[in-house]
Amino acid sequence: MRQSSELETTFFVTAVAVSARLGHVLKEAKNISLEAMNAKALVARAGENVRTFKPITDYMVELANDTIRLVADIDQEALRISKASLIALRGNEAVNHFNTAKVKAQKALYRDSFEPALQDAEKDLHLFQQNLLRNIRRLNELLEEIENRMLAANVVTSTSRLEAATVSPLYRANFEAIVEKFENAAKTIRAIVRECRKVLNVR
Repeated sequence: MRQSSELETTFFVTAVAVSARLGHVLKEAKNISLEAMNAKALVARAGENVRTFKPITDYMVELANDTIRLVADIDQEALRISKASLIALRGNEAVNHFNTAKVKAQKALYRDSFEPALQDAEKDLHLFQQNLLRNIRRLNELLEEIENRMLAANVVTSTSRLEAATVSPLYRANFEAIVEKFENAAKTIRAIVRECRKVLNVR
């Protein structure tokens, strides 16, 4: 049971670590949103010369909003993992206490009287651990979803660079700067998410 206890403690620490990293993801998602707003303003000013850039700015806004929403979902899931870890830890301690009492009461007259309570505690512990693993898998799925969106952003970045190269020289430098900031933010988010998934280490 000691290994189980260590596992639950590890999951608790992991959830806290993931939550701590989410602040950085949120910051970068807001940066993407800001750059999208800047790009939209440029598109409005430049008019017909950069109309092909509009779908790209729309995508940037959608990506930022989706990422912010996913961060909120991940934060909630990490909180559930923290709670589930503590519940499982307490369940594990209860089973350990029952087993210790069982060993000490080997020669006692009523040693079998608490066997039903031990069995109930073991069933509860199994249920707690299953819930915890389900929360861990869900967290991994949410992190994977963000990572996949950032991979898709790489394709959009390539398209954005091509579009930026065709706009009027008057606006080209501004669009190229926006694309670069967008690319950097997406890379940063992907790196953080990869780090979170590595810490999570779900098989």
